[in-house]
Amino acid sequence: MTITAEAPGRICLFGEHQDYLGFPVIAAAIDRTIVIQGDVKGPPRALVELPDIGSREEFNLPPEHYSRSRDYLRSCARVLARRGLLGPAGVHAAVRGNIPIQAGASSSSALVVAWTGFLLAAAGRSAFLDDPMRVAELAYTAEVKEFGENGGRMDHYASACGGVIYLECEPRVNCESLPACMKEFVLGDSGEPKDTLKTLARLNRGQNEGLRQLMKAAHIRDRRELTPDHAEVFLKAVDREWREYAQAAVENHWITRRARQVLRSSQPDNVALAGLMIRLQQILRDKLRVSTPRLNAMIDAALKAGALAAKINGSGEGGCMFAWCPGNREAVMEAIRRAGGRAMAINIGPGLRVSAEKGAKTGEIR
Repeated sequence: MTITAEAPGRICLFGEHQDYLGFPVIAAAIDRTIVIQGDVKGPPRALVELPDIGSREEFNLPPEHYSRSRDYLRSCARVLARRGLLGPAGVHAAVRGNIPIQAGASSSSALVVAWTGFLLAAAGRSAFLDDPMRVAELAYTAEVKEFGENGGRMDHYASACGGVIYLECEPRVNCESLPACMKEFVLGDSGEPKDTLKTLARLNRGQNEGLRQLMKAAHIRDRRELTPDHAEVFLKAVDREWREYAQAAVENHWITRRARQVLRSSQPDNVALAGLMIRLQQILRDKLRVSTPRLNAMIDAALKAGALAAKINGSGEGGCMFAWCPGNREAVMEAIRRAGGRAMAINIGPGLRVSAEKGAKTGEIR
C-alpha cells in the first residue's frame, strides 16, 4: 500500500505568543506544504528519506530511544505506540516540502502533522484521520509535550484543520472554523536565523510574570477577564521589568477577540481587520521586541507598496513576515524583495490530506 500525506504550514493572523498563556489565537493554513509519500511493507522499521535537507533516518518501530532533541520522526511513532495506534508493519517514505525551514511558517509542525497522518494511515486508523482535532492533539504531544518545550497548539491545529481557525485551549480545547474569505497574501522570508526556543522562553517568562502581578493588583483570578482598561489602571503595580509584557499580552488578547467577531462574517470588514493587524504588529515590535530591523523594513515596504496590512509571522526575532495585499500582490512582492527579503505568493489552503493506494485503486482516507 502506498500512502501520501500532505500537511500545510501556517500564518498566524492574530495572537502570536498567546496560546501558551491560555489565550486564544487565530491562524490560517497556507498552500505551502510538507508531503510524505511511501509504502507500507516489511518488518516494523522506518526508513525515511529527506532529500530537501540531504538526510536520511532509519529506526525501529516503535523507536527505542531518541537520537537527538526535537527528534520528531521518532517522537510521533513513540506517541502513537503508547496509545496503541502504531501499525505492525514497516514503512519506507520520502519527505519533500516547499515551506521555508526555520522561518516561522511552521515547517516542523507540518512535518509532524503529515508524519502522524501517514503513520495513522499505515496502521489503518481511519477513525482518527476523520477527526483532524485528534490528529492535531497527537502531533502537539509529539512535538511539544514529548520534549518539554514551551510552545502551544496553534501550529498543529492550523495544519491539521486547515482554513482560518479560532483556537482556544482553556478551559478546554475549542477549534472554531471561521468563514471569512481572505485572499492574496505574500510570505516574506528575511533569511535571518532565529532561536525559537530562546524567544519562547523569554516571552513565556515575561508575559506570565507580568500577568501574575497585574492580576494580583486588579484582584482578578482569571487572566481572560483582563482588559486594556484594567492594564491602564493597574499597570504601575507591575514591576518595570515585566510591565510591557503584561500590557502586550492583554492588548494582544483584546485584538484577537475583536478580530474573531469580524472574521465570523464571510465578507469581513477589511479595513477593520487591517487596522487590528497593524496594531498587533506595533505591539510585537515595540512591546515584545520580536521584530528585527530587516523585518521592519520588509513590513514598511509592503505597506508603502499597497498592502492592507503586514506583520511578523511566528515567534519572531528573525524568520518570516507576511503581507495581506488583495489586488496588489505583485507590487508588494517586488517591494519585499527590494527590502532584502525573499517573497512568495501564498493563499489560505486546506488542512491535512491523506490518501492510500492499493494496486490501481486510490482511496481518500481524509
